[in-house]
Amino acid sequence: MDISNWLPMVSYRLPRSRKDCPLCGSEQSESLADLDRRLKRLPHVKCGQCGFVRQFPLPTPEALADYYATQYRADYQGQSAAPTPHHIAKRRKEAERRFAILQPLLKPGAAVLDCGCGSGEFVELLSERGYAASGFEPGQGYATYARDEKGLDVTCAGYSDFQPKRTYDAATSFHVFEHLTDPLDAFARLAAFVGPEGLIHIEVPNMENALVKGFGCLHLAHTIGFTRPTLELMAAKHGFAVAVVEDAYDIGMVFRRGQPRDLEEIMADGRAALARWNRETVHRQFWRYTFGKLLPGGKSAQ
Repeated sequence: MDISNWLPMVSYRLPRSRKDCPLCGSEQSESLADLDRRLKRLPHVKCGQCGFVRQFPLPTPEALADYYATQYRADYQGQSAAPTPHHIAKRRKEAERRFAILQPLLKPGAAVLDCGCGSGEFVELLSERGYAASGFEPGQGYATYARDEKGLDVTCAGYSDFQPKRTYDAATSFHVFEHLTDPLDAFARLAAFVGPEGLIHIEVPNMENALVKGFGCLHLAHTIGFTRPTLELMAAKHGFAVAVVEDAYDIGMVFRRGQPRDLEEIMADGRAALARWNRETVHRQFWRYTFGKLLPGGKSAQ
């Protein structure tokens, strides 16, 4: 793990390049924050056209791929090899919730690909229920654990280098897209993995809720940030419409090919979703939230 990642008030060492919005291509942006939750310099902006949140500039794809393959688990989660029992129990519970959303749309024995499957809990649950489940995971330690310890059909790969063995009835990706730099390309790959009637199920943090922590919700591992409209926009650009929405603290959507909403309408909703957040309010909310937890009862200011 790079110790410099923990030194406050300095920038991360990851090389950076892209400055335009990876979702709509606009170069219009507004500053949201200068710092992240470690008090390191990590500028974030929101897009002036669609409201999409991103690090500014974004890391290069090569640097990010190396970070996830070798450093991410240790840096972000404090572990680098096999998952802990606590991690496994938590992910299993999440897998059951996600399966309950997707299951009514799946035919018996459907082929499902979990993209960025971590230690394989969702793949394992699907296999137990009689589905043809497989997955891929770029983290070497977790992919090896899922394959060798659990005996699951899991490949150590990322979106750019995974080679599908078949066409799938559904592709899932849970808390992965916020770690990417080119979400449109990743969604296009998911769309290519599934057949004409195939489903795509994505879950990500919802920035409308996360920003209650101010820049305390921002960190190196999350390169981009979605709201409900921007998640819909990503799918709509590929001709996918919303089939199911789970809008809790995080946001989950199941998509299928169909007629999406008008793109301009979705982008207007994206701008409105984060209209109240700017650099001043995000920085102020961090301190309100942080010091609010010190109050009796530990309740943070909203």
